[in-house]
Amino acid sequence: MANGFNISSLLQSVDQLGQNYVSTAYQALANAATSGGATGVAGLLLTLYVIFWGVGIWQGTATGGPADHAFRLFRAVMIYVLATQWGDFQTLVYTALNDGPSAIGNALLSAVTSANSTGTSANLTSVNGVQTALQNMWDTTNTATEAFLQNAGITNWGPYIFAAVFYVVMAILIGFAIFLIVLSKMFMWLLLALAPVFILLLLFRVTSRFFSGWLGAIAQYFVVQVLVYAFLAFYVSLIQQSIDALNGVANTKSATWATIGPVVLLAIIGILLLSQINNMAAAIAGGVPIHAPRIGAVLATASGVRLGMAVNRARLAVRNPLNPASLSRREELTARQRARVGVRSGAWAQSAEFRRLAAQIRNPAAPPAASRGGMS
Repeated sequence: MANGFNISSLLQSVDQLGQNYVSTAYQALANAATSGGATGVAGLLLTLYVIFWGVGIWQGTATGGPADHAFRLFRAVMIYVLATQWGDFQTLVYTALNDGPSAIGNALLSAVTSANSTGTSANLTSVNGVQTALQNMWDTTNTATEAFLQNAGITNWGPYIFAAVFYVVMAILIGFAIFLIVLSKMFMWLLLALAPVFILLLLFRVTSRFFSGWLGAIAQYFVVQVLVYAFLAFYVSLIQQSIDALNGVANTKSATWATIGPVVLLAIIGILLLSQINNMAAAIAGGVPIHAPRIGAVLATASGVRLGMAVNRARLAVRNPLNPASLSRREELTARQRARVGVRSGAWAQSAEFRRLAAQIRNPAAPPAASRGGMS
């Protein structure tokens, strides 16, 4: 099975496209904001900020000493620079947000693979360690599938089924991890491209909430990448020994379900764990989870849970075709529930407490019976 798919090249191409997009969009917005010099949007906003600040000092509402005023001036200059200068924004913001998650994952991967330096894990100490690990898993998937198919034939269909199950599960695992990385990167790039607009809104207190929302969304997508890379670093250390064993039997074209079964089980566990990363990132950043593919719904459909629920709903709705006046099971259960509620309501209506409350509602001016007895 030919393998020309390179995960590192794919992610590097995506990163290059993302940087080109962010750079072009940022500079276009920055040029639009600064066109006209002091009469441009950015210049007018900065001038308006200084005017409001001066009015506050004149009215006595702008508190603080010389150090506070110097800090406010420095803050306004930094906002203007980050909103209009792509070079400074790229150095201080873009590079850290774009390269930080992979650097964290690679550092964690180097730490966890130091105790497991066998097989392909010995090659996971480079700057692209996590991507190399995914590539190793993909290459192993292809070679093991080939080893499975060596024993398949017209009279032996089992290896075809085993190979299909193994290939699909591993492809979902690797594809889901790449999907989360690319998805979070793309949304983060879209937000970073709009940075000049939201950074300028930080000048004024009334509009700073939009900057806070923008920054929170960026933080969530950044955390998604960090968690994905950190999870992959841990997961690679967990599955590496199984991958090494699978590579050994695949080279001899003698792979069996006993060697592939543990890898399939670990891959299913990895898919389920990856599906929880969005919720964890939203809990950390305080945002709304990204709606990733509904793995749970797919598994429920595949395992027959949904079919069983549909059959049960149909069973509750069926009536006796020979008796038009009959009730369905659902209608019968509803009638029983209403009857129980009616019995309890009737019992409550006959209680002394109910009669006392009813008399008090009908005649609210009359004092309670206990109070009348105390006054006599």
